[in-house]
Order: sequence, then structure tokens, then C-alpha cells
Amino acid sequence: MQYNTQLAYNAPGARLNMTIPLTEDPDHQQLQRDGHWCVYSPPLIALPNQGFPDKPFFTALAFDNAPLAWPAPTDWQRFRLGIQFERLWQCALVHLKGYELLASNLQVQGPASTLGEFDLIVRHDHALEHWELAVKFYLGTGDTTQETAWFGPNPTDRLDLKLQRLRSHQMALTRTPAGQSLLKTQFGTSNAEVKGVVKGRLFHPFTAWLDAHWRYPETITADHLRGWWLTDEDFIKRFKDSPQRFRPLTKRDWLSALQPSPIDQQLTATECMAALSSSREQYAHHIAMLDDNGVETSRGFVVMAPWLAITQAQDRGL
Repeated sequence: MQYNTQLAYNAPGARLNMTIPLTEDPDHQQLQRDGHWCVYSPPLIALPNQGFPDKPFFTALAFDNAPLAWPAPTDWQRFRLGIQFERLWQCALVHLKGYELLASNLQVQGPASTLGEFDLIVRHDHALEHWELAVKFYLGTGDTTQETAWFGPNPTDRLDLKLQRLRSHQMALTRTPAGQSLLKTQFGTSNAEVKGVVKGRLFHPFTAWLDAHWRYPETITADHLRGWWLTDEDFIKRFKDSPQRFRPLTKRDWLSALQPSPIDQQLTATECMAALSSSREQYAHHIAMLDDNGVETSRGFVVMAPWLAITQAQDRGL
């Protein structure tokens, strides 16, 4: 059996409507797709009354007519997705109509130590804004209506903990005396509206994903990007004798959809697991599901025993 559930962007079965001018350079094409994904993909968290913009905010953003030179990672060997996400947003803000990027990664110094940093300081409509950026990927276990049930590929990363840090620390820097003093000194005002820009995906248990039985916390947007996850054993059981093809994803592939994969990158489940077993990743492996033409139809994670053990221990409060 082949699964042909479309890669969800705005809603299950719908693709993100974006027009991207392409060049002949495949790496540059990916940077363009990734940059537009950062801006126009639906937010993962949307709590407007708490500073998290909702979807209309992002869909209203418009680029000027200048060509965008999306930045490539400075070091492919030590690629960090969060840093690349920030750099793509920095580039976007330079070319978004009505926005001016004033500073990035601006450190806030306390009396004895660094309190944190402002990811972005932006001017919009003559007002100052502080933007905190994050791109996150979480897999749901147990009661997935709870924030505590969503774990990252690194299982020490958890949705509720990330939200708590965003709200109580990162987005609260503008309320600290040191933060207000820095804003006043650098930009002439201590008043700054705070925005928490969080993009990413939730990966639902495979059966729930297949049945479109979405259960997630109230803090998650209804049209969040979705994927699935399986244990390594269940992945092989389900797909060992299937014609379904897959492609392992490196960190640089985690944002926008893949271009059609060449035949030598379209792997059976057994071939995919063999490729994953040689990876240095310990807990969870990100893969794409492909159709007969090598086009990505969905994304998922194959998780290993250590990931399950750690998440189950946290569920039990150990």
C-alpha cells in the first residue's frame, strides 16, 4: 500500500501557496524555498494576546521588488538549524515592506552577567518591536492535548518547557531594567512591542496522522504543519514489503519541501533503515515519504529505543 497524503502546509491536503523565483543553482533554490517557508508557513504557536502572531500577520507580509540574496549557512559541517532560521528571517526583514531591521542578537547585560539577548529589534510603523524567533519540531506521545506530551527529536526538549522559557525569560527581557535601559540608549525608547515568532511542525503518532485524528494543545494553531512518527520496529513492520519509498533528511532539509528526489535517493524501508543506522543521530531520524515520481508527500520521524525510554520516563515523572 502506498500512502499519498499530501504534505500539509495550510491544512491537511493543502499546499502552501507561494511563488518563488528559481535559479539554476539547486542550493540557491533551496535557500529561496527555505526563506519563503520561514515567512509564510503557518505559525506553530498562536497566542496573539501573549505576543505570538497568528496566521493573518504572516500572510500580510510582503516583499519589496529587490532581489533577495538568501544567506547560505556559514559552516555546513556544523550546521545549526536555529541559527539558519534566524539568518533567513534577518534577510527577509531587510526586504519586507514597512519593516526595518535595527539589530540582531543584541546582548542584554545585567550587573554581573549576560541576562540574554534580543533576537531581533525591528522598527515598524515608527514603533519599536522585539522579535524572538524559534523553529521547533515536536513528536506527540500519550495524551497529546497536553503541552507536556510533545518532545523534540532530542527528548530533553519539550514543548511546555520551551513555551515557559519563551514567555518568562526571552520575551520578558524588554521588561527588565537592563533591557529597557539598553533599548533607551540604543534606539531612543524603552517601549517595544514583543513578538514570539515560532514556526515548525508537530509529528503525530502514525495511525492518528493517517486517520487525520489530530489532538494537540490549545496553544497550537489549527493549521500547523503536520507529520507522523513511528518506532523503528513499527516502521519496518509496516513498510518492509511495501513499494513505498523514503528519503532520509539531513538538518538542512528540515524546513521547506524537497525537490523531486532522483531515483538513487528513493529508498525502500529496509534501505532507509540501513542508511539511518550509519547516522550519528542517537534518538530520532527525520525522513520524507515519496510518491512514485520521487515527490515528497509527507514527513515523519523514526524513533529509536533510547528516545522512547527517555520520553516514557518523563511521562512517569522519573
